Amino acid sequence: MKIIALLDLDYFYAQCEQIRNPALKNKPVVIVMPTIRGGGAIATCNYAARALKIKSGMGLALAKKLSNSETVFINADKEYYKELSDKVFDIVDFFCDNVEQVSIDEAYLELTNPEGFEKAVKICENIKSKIKSELSLTCSIGLSVNKLISKIASEEKKPDGFTKILPNQVDEFLLKKQVREIHGIGPKYGEILKENKIFTIKELRLVSVQKLIALFGNVKGEQFYNFAKGIDPREVQSNREKQQLSRMMTLQTDTLSFDEIKDTLDLLSSLVYNESKTLKKNFRTCSLIIITNKYETFTKSKTSELTLDLNMLKEIEYVLLKDFLDESLQLVKRVGVRISNFDANYGTQKKLFDF
Repeated sequence: MKIIALLDLDYFYAQCEQIRNPALKNKPVVIVMPTIRGGGAIATCNYAARALKIKSGMGLALAKKLSNSETVFINADKEYYKELSDKVFDIVDFFCDNVEQVSIDEAYLELTNPEGFEKAVKICENIKSKIKSELSLTCSIGLSVNKLISKIASEEKKPDGFTKILPNQVDEFLLKKQVREIHGIGPKYGEILKENKIFTIKELRLVSVQKLIALFGNVKGEQFYNFAKGIDPREVQSNREKQQLSRMMTLQTDTLSFDEIKDTLDLLSSLVYNESKTLKKNFRTCSLIIITNKYETFTKSKTSELTLDLNMLKEIEYVLLKDFLDESLQLVKRVGVRISNFDANYGTQKKLFDF
């Protein structure tokens, strides 16, 4: 059984501007993509602006007519948004190995694991918590058995929502939805369905695949037929080059003993180092991650001017561990090793507007 999440940063550009200028928090904020001729289109807006009927894709002139005296219009700052987006997905990469980023503010996460939904839920909660605590950004996550359901679920409790749809809940969840809530059914396809008196997914499910193929062609017709039944075989296609590699492990007993922790550090160091070689990544920064018996997290890092090999990595981890043990009275419950600061010659990570 697949377990897939869809993470969507809430009204991302507007959130970024609110972080930069907290005075905007309770005002309608509208982000504008300027055009060459001096006009513009609305890229996104916060919920206060949406309450005024302003929405993404709307022309600037109409948005200004709908605005009130409190509304703030801001030209999009692409570099600033890219910087925050990169930080968000660095966090996501830490918790998930297979990430398909589909836009600057949205990604599918492959969370299939032997422990099932319980572990996947914890991962999602950790990601949400980390993004909020470190970056002051909120996101909404849908978690379910495929891309289709997780995408629809992510819209359920915006902003800052988390919706889990288990396998036995898929039918009940889907049959309450309108066809326009299916990702891929935009205004054009929606109008065709409306002309055929098909408004809900429940009604769409009653339509034969032959009729849907006649309306939309082979590919889309079969896809919508399957979507109506909650079937979506699309895989999460990892398209992010990792900016860091890490591994964590719970110790057999909570301890402050260097010798008891050292063997685990050796194993984790070997794991991340071998992965770096498989991915052909040279690195210059290594970090020690400690989670104590009081569930507090501490991170210590060191950057070298030289490319680090396995022995150097281990030696630096030992020094970082000794520094922590000298400073802390809390017992160590979990330990992790992270490497980062990869050489620029390696990898082909996508840039913001390649998506």
